[in-house]
This record gives sequence, C-alpha cells and structure tokens, in this order.
Amino acid sequence: MYQTFKNTLLEKGFTQYTVALSGGVDSVVLLHLAKRLHDEFNHIELKAVHVNHGLSDNASDWQTFCENLCQSWNIPFEASEVSLHLSPRQSLEAIARDARYQAIKYSMLPNSCLLVGQHLDDQVETFFIRLKRGAGLLGLGAIKHESVNDMGITVVRPLLAVSRNDIEHYATNFALEHITDESNADDKFDRNYLRNHVLPQLNARFEGFSRTVFRVTQLLQSQQRLLDEYIAEDAKQCIAEDRLILDKLSSFSRVRIENLIRFWLQSQQLQFPSQKVLNQIREQGLHAKADAQVQINCGDFAVCRYQAALYVVYPKAVPKDITALTESNSAGCKFKVIEAAHGIRLPTEDEMVNVRFNIGSEKLTLKKRNCTKSVNTWLKEAGIPPWQRPHFAGIFYNDKLVQVIGLGIDKSAYSENGVLWIEKE
Repeated sequence: MYQTFKNTLLEKGFTQYTVALSGGVDSVVLLHLAKRLHDEFNHIELKAVHVNHGLSDNASDWQTFCENLCQSWNIPFEASEVSLHLSPRQSLEAIARDARYQAIKYSMLPNSCLLVGQHLDDQVETFFIRLKRGAGLLGLGAIKHESVNDMGITVVRPLLAVSRNDIEHYATNFALEHITDESNADDKFDRNYLRNHVLPQLNARFEGFSRTVFRVTQLLQSQQRLLDEYIAEDAKQCIAEDRLILDKLSSFSRVRIENLIRFWLQSQQLQFPSQKVLNQIREQGLHAKADAQVQINCGDFAVCRYQAALYVVYPKAVPKDITALTESNSAGCKFKVIEAAHGIRLPTEDEMVNVRFNIGSEKLTLKKRNCTKSVNTWLKEAGIPPWQRPHFAGIFYNDKLVQVIGLGIDKSAYSENGVLWIEKE
C-alpha cells in the first residue's frame, strides 16, 4: 500500500501536502502513509488539519485525539470549528462537506494539495447514491482520483483504489489507534444504509462485487473524458465570451446540444440543471420567437437569450438614485467627473446634479447622431441586453438628462471644454 501511495504522490510533483484528518481509520492510515513519505523524503512538508463540525457530543474528544496523534508524530496540526446551517432540501452531508473545505482552505500549507482518505468502498457507495438520484455518465463516474473543487483546492485521493478491509488491516498491522464515529451506524443516512446492509449482501452473493463496480466507475470516467474532448471542440465554435452562440447549433443533434449546454454552465462553475430545466433552455433558447424575452430561472442564476445567444445572468439590484449629489452623499457613488475637451457643460448655480437609474423611457439627443430617441432604443441599437439597461446611470441637471454614462451626452448640454462622468476604477 505504501509503494502505491508513494508512486502516486511522487508523480504529482508536489512538495507540500495537507492531510484532512478526521481521526477515523481511513484518515489515520492516510496520515501514517504521508508520515512515512516525509521520513523517506525530507524535503516533503506535511500538515494535518481537522475540522470540528460540532455534530457529535464526542467532537471535542476527536479533536483532542487528532492533536495528540500529530504531536506524537511531530506533524504540524491545526483545527477549525465550523457551524452548520441546514437549508431546506439540502443534505447534511453536502453542507458539512462544503463547510469542511471552506475551513480547510485557510489552514492548508501554501502551494500544497489536499490529501483525503476516500477509498474504494466510498467510491462504490457514491456510485449507488448517484444511481438512486438518476445521475448520468458524469455523475455515475463518482469520485475522481484528483480534482479541483469550487474553492480552487486540488484534492488528491491516493487510497481510492484501496478497500476498507485493506485499510483496517494496515491499521492493525501498525497498531494505529483511531476514533469511531457513532453516526456511521445511523441507517437514516443513505450512505450508511448501503454500507451496513446492501453492499455486504451484494459482496457476499457476488464475489468481488465492489471491485467490479469500482472498475465500472473508472470506465465511466474514461468515457466522460473522451466525451469532454468532443464537447471542447464544439465549444470552440459555439462559446464566445461566456455566451453560447445559437446559430452554430442548427445542425447539432439534441443530445449534442444538451451536452454543450452542460459544458457551458460547468465552464462557469455552475451546477448542472435538472433535465426539466435543461429542456427549457434548449427549447426556449433555440425555438422561441426572435423578439421573445427568454429567461429560464435556474436557482441562483438565470439563462437569458439575446440576439441569438444565451447568457448566464445573476440577479442584481438596480442601484438607488442619488439626488442633489454633494460630497456628503457621494460616498456610495461609483462614478466620478473628469475634464473633457468634448463633454457636458458644468451645472449652473441653480441646477442640482442627480444620478438616476432605470431611465429607459427618458429621451436623449445624442450629439454624435443628432437625433432624439429613448435611452432604451439607443441601448438596444448599441447591442446592450435588456437586463443590463436598467443599470445604466443617467446624469441629470435638475430634471434634464445630460449624459448616460457609457452611452453618450445630450446635444443640448454639449461643451467643447466641459466634463464627463465615468465609472470609477
């Protein structure tokens, strides 16, 4: 086991490793293997981190155990306590995992990767959990040997091909003490039910069943990598500046379009939508009328269509207007004034400077075009998507619009030696 562990890590090229230490048998064995690597290669640095979720009455004892273990092995140690806030329809396992990674991120050695003790049995359990949820090819591939999570942490799982039995035999051979989490016996958690009841029966009935499932996950991951290569070629043609260009998709099959949409969202670190939402994105995005205002809500974001392209749009409140702008109320203003050879005149003493938003119906006579149109019309002609238009700021002298920042100035306020409002850097 150590030789496999050593070869795996030396191939990674890291010289610093942070070990996630829960105190359970898998993480203790992982830390022991890492210690052996450090003892053999002194230039390798190690650190162990423990996250106390506070979910068990024994949580403090587990933290003390991990601290004492690291002290006895002369390994730097750091513990963090986190509070979990469970939202509706969120799993405790997912919330705890996210909180754990968030805490670990700030405790890791600089430029290190994170070693976690997930093993073959974890992989098999994850496969069945995702099978129950109706996952596709990507989901059924389950856990990867190496990945980069949403927080930018490189996570390496050197024990992923090792069974729980082999890990426990290793711990026995080296007389390694570890803690036992009593929640592992609670069958209300799907993973525990599979671990304690379903998989033992399948392995008893079918010799080598778990290893066969593990091989299946590796095949699925390999097929997904191949599919990703094809999708990446489609993406070169169809994705530009985070937009999905629709006219490029006319000759694509339905499944090819859906895979491209998933790739497009994943490239922006967004969760895959459900099949129902995916169907909406495909149908409305490709087949709605050209002038239709298409918006498909996907939880924290929406997918919107504009000028034959799909955009990811995040909810964003329109800024509040600022009336009678002065030094005392300009602290939150994100715009500033600069002198300009071709700008707007300075306000007179009886004119107040106001900053207003959501000004689409206001009329503006653009100096450079010498005609009058509504601000919305000007913005539409400039190719500004509808959801961005309310955020354009208008500079008013009293109730007269003199400039739309980022669009242009009104002819009536033009001055060859004036000022311009611009966005602060």
